[in-house]
Amino acid sequence: MFSQHWKSPLLACVVMLPMFGCATNRPELASGSLPIQAIPIQAATGQRSLSASYLQTLDRRIQKSFDQLARVQLAVLSPPRRTLDQPAAPDADQPGFDQRVLAAHNRERSGLGLVPLSWNPILARSARHWADHLAMTGRFEHAPENYAAPEGENLWAGTKGYFTPEAMVSAWIREKRFFRPGAFPNNSTTGRVEDVGHYTQLVWRATTEVGCAETASASEDILVCRYAEAGNYRGEQPF
Repeated sequence: MFSQHWKSPLLACVVMLPMFGCATNRPELASGSLPIQAIPIQAATGQRSLSASYLQTLDRRIQKSFDQLARVQLAVLSPPRRTLDQPAAPDADQPGFDQRVLAAHNRERSGLGLVPLSWNPILARSARHWADHLAMTGRFEHAPENYAAPEGENLWAGTKGYFTPEAMVSAWIREKRFFRPGAFPNNSTTGRVEDVGHYTQLVWRATTEVGCAETASASEDILVCRYAEAGNYRGEQPF
């Protein structure tokens, strides 16, 4: 059972720069309209000149068309961030949260030749209760251990609206840079088991099921994942 806390918005921007960058809108887009270059209209020889009122009407229509175009461009360049009160609209062409978190786990396990995890909705409901508790209380700690039916648990928290499910799980996977083979808990090149504990639970050979839940407090997103059977047992090889 291990936790990881990412909080700084600046750090989020720097760390996630290769993933989705940090961009600002162009000034002309931010103003809600695009610049219009005035093109003089000259009446052809032998034709009546356009009236001033007609030119004003035409200008207004052109301006309206550019404003509509700018709003479309702004919607594409700066989509609204998801918040707790305004969840993201479902997209039939995109996998849901469950599938994305599960896939992120199994990509790492597949690279090690391990059996993929399956999604357990009971574990997900259990994770949801604890995630909501953490969001409500503002605490960041593991749930009391259930000795009758032990479950592994990984925690993550980070700046609200900055991280995808894949990025959250990736924070645990990156601990493998400190991992070394051996019996748990002697698996860290730093000598600190907490530097690899999320990773060893994620790739624990005997673990076959996972269930996760994401929620948000006033200032941060929280991810809780529960695993069965639990990993990180002393004296056992992670894989």
